[in-house]
Parts: sequence; structure tokens; C-alpha cells
Amino acid sequence: MKKLAVFLCIFLTISLLCVNSYAKYVIENMSLVANINIDGKVPIIQFLSANSTNKQYINYANRTHTITIEIGVKEKNIKEDNTLDNIKFLLDDEQFDPKDKSISKRKVGEYTYYTITLTRITENGRLKIEIPEGSVIDNAEQVNEEAVFDTGITIDNIAPVVSFTQEEIGGMVNAKIKANEEIREVNGWSLSEGSTALKKKFSCNVEYPFSVTDLAGNSTNIDVKIDKATKIKVRYGSISENPKNFWEYGTGLNEIVGKDAIKENSALKIEAISMYWEGLDDDFIQTRCFINTYWGEGIQGACDIYGNRYNYGYNPSENEYVTLANGNKINLDGKLSLLLGGTGMNREGNNGIGGKAIPEEIANKHPFGITALSVKLKDTSEYSVVYQVWVDGVGWLKPVSDGEETTYKHDKPIGAYRMSLIPKTEKEYLINSWEKDVETNKMN
Repeated sequence: MKKLAVFLCIFLTISLLCVNSYAKYVIENMSLVANINIDGKVPIIQFLSANSTNKQYINYANRTHTITIEIGVKEKNIKEDNTLDNIKFLLDDEQFDPKDKSISKRKVGEYTYYTITLTRITENGRLKIEIPEGSVIDNAEQVNEEAVFDTGITIDNIAPVVSFTQEEIGGMVNAKIKANEEIREVNGWSLSEGSTALKKKFSCNVEYPFSVTDLAGNSTNIDVKIDKATKIKVRYGSISENPKNFWEYGTGLNEIVGKDAIKENSALKIEAISMYWEGLDDDFIQTRCFINTYWGEGIQGACDIYGNRYNYGYNPSENEYVTLANGNKINLDGKLSLLLGGTGMNREGNNGIGGKAIPEEIANKHPFGITALSVKLKDTSEYSVVYQVWVDGVGWLKPVSDGEETTYKHDKPIGAYRMSLIPKTEKEYLINSWEKDVETNKMN
């Protein structure tokens, strides 16, 4: 009996151990099956954002802009990710290979984010990206579906084609610039509905280079030339020492006065200038100049042709300007014009009003004339006046405006100048154009 009891105890113990071991095996096996079937969703690729450095018009870009695109992959159990290798770039549904691109990757929770940077794209079209099917595989061997995303950005590297027309209406001119695509707003101009045309009214003649820019930032230059306006008329002139005593005139269309004289002899200097205008108050344009003479301070000169007097130094004075309302006026071709300076400044034997006669050897060098010019307007709310002078041996000086004095030296007379009364909004276009001629002898 005792042996039987021991045998039974041993048998029961072994039986219990076998049952526990089997139970443990079944539990562990069931846990493994649960892990295999936990992921039932395919990887999802999402378009998050796209922008360009063309901040004013973010949906347009050209080769000068940087484009940044961000996409996200929603999948926490990624087994294989070939997004970087498989991503495709399209322009108007045609695949292309960006020359300059970079792609960075970061993981946050169940998301993997890709930041794509593109620069210097030279092609044209609507930018899209494509992620082919199977680029991302999860642990359950599930793959993403093909995804094509429109970034909303149009790549445009073609400058607009533009045309200019002018229409005279009641002495004024309606100027119109028309483009073959949408263009940007320009200060001082009205942009048409549809953004394909610019319009502006002009009261006086003027000519200057203008830039038209499309939404992507491509620009086309065109000349704005208003030559039919009659509501406001301006004429400026010069006379240099020459045997013909001829005047040269300009009306604001980039005409250079003094040019014909220096073609005969580049040493000839401007001895007198004239100004005439209509459609404006007689004191609207105000002028001052500095005159260098042989006789120096305290001795006046007298114009050989018109008899008016002028001073060495500032005329009328350092702190005053002259106008049609208060200055010397002469009749030039039927127009009562303002006159500053006078002829004969370089004439051999001229002694001014009580001075010494100019010797031949000095007169032959033509060293005297107008050396500085200042022009300003009574009211600059709508218009500006821009002017530029040329000096023999120096070239064109920097263009100035609205009362600034332009001079190389007060003993170095000018040989030519140009001037324009221009709408204030257009002033910088003309200044930028004339600045290209600084230190040159360009006379076109």
C-alpha cells in the first residue's frame, strides 16, 4: 500500500507538469498569430503642402525660385521604403528630371515625412509629383496605391509678349500695354480685368523704357513713347558758341541738346539755355544755373544776340530760381521762352560789362559757359523733372531730379544736356535708363 501511494503521487505530479507545459505552449502560439494579423491597412501617401519663394504669387515660379514640397507616408510598420528612388516629377503630365533637387526624410510617430526642394527648373508647365504603387511595403506585405499630386504651382520661364499703343483724347493720351498672359500690377497704371493689360493717361510727351512682368517673375522691356499729348507742352533748348548761332531743342523724348554743336567741335560749351512750357502755371518749372566766365565775380556779361545780362556764379542767385513769371524772356520761333546765360562767353575780345578782353589763346580753348544746372517744380505731387548733363572729357554725369544740382566742377562747363517732365510714378524708369550712360559719350 505504501508503495502504491508513492507511485500514485509521482504519476499525478508528472501529469500536472505535462498539462501546464502544454497550456503555456498554446498561449504563446495564440499570441504569435495575433501579431501577424494586427495590421490591416495599406500604407497611405498624403500630399501636405507646396510653396515657392515667389512670395507675391506663390502659385507661379521660374528658374530663380526655390520650390518646397512636403508629403507624408502614414504607416508605422514599414518593411521597405523606396519612395526616394521611385518619386517622379511631371510638368503638364510629362515626366522630367529636375537638375537640382534634394529630399530629406524624418519620422514622427506613425508618419514619415519627406521634404522635397527643387531649384533652377528651366522647363515650363504645371508641376506634379507621382509616387508609384509599391514604393512603400509594410510588414504584412501590403503596398501603397499609386499617388499623383498636383502641387498647384505653374513653372513659367517664358517672358510675356507685349505691345504698346497710344490714343489721343482731348489733348491727353491713353497709353495701353497689352500682354499675352497675366501680368503684375504696376504702380501708377490700371490693370485690366483678366490682368493682361495696363493703362495710363498722359498729359505731356515723354519717352522711357518700361518693364512688364508676368506672375512668375519674367520681364519684358518695352519703350513707352508718348508723342501725341498736347495738354502740356515743354521745350528746353541750348545754344553753344558757334558761327551759326543755332538753337537746339528737346521736348522730353530723350532729345540731347548741344549734340549738334559738339559734333562740329567737342570743345564747344553751352553758353545759354532756354525753357518754354504751356498748360502749366508760369512759375511751375523753376531753374537756376552756375556760369563760369573769364571776368569772374563782380563783372557781368552781356549776350551778343539778345543783350540780356548774366553773372559769374549762380544765376539768378544761390538761393533763387527763375521762371517764365519772373525771368528774362526772349522770342524763340514764336514762343516766349525763359533765357539763362548768354552768347559770347568765349568770344575773343569780349570784355563783358567793364571787364578785360578775352585773349585769343584763351578763347580758342572754349573754357567758359554754364557749369551747373538745377531744375525743380512748384508742385511734385504728380510730376517730377529729371535732367542730365554731359561734360567734355568726362562724359555723362549721374542723372538728377527735382532741384538737385548737377555739376562736375564750377569751372568745367557742360557741352550737352537732356531733360524730361515725367509722371512721378515713372521717374525711376527714366533715371535707371540714363544711369547706364554715365561716364560714356553716348549721344543716341
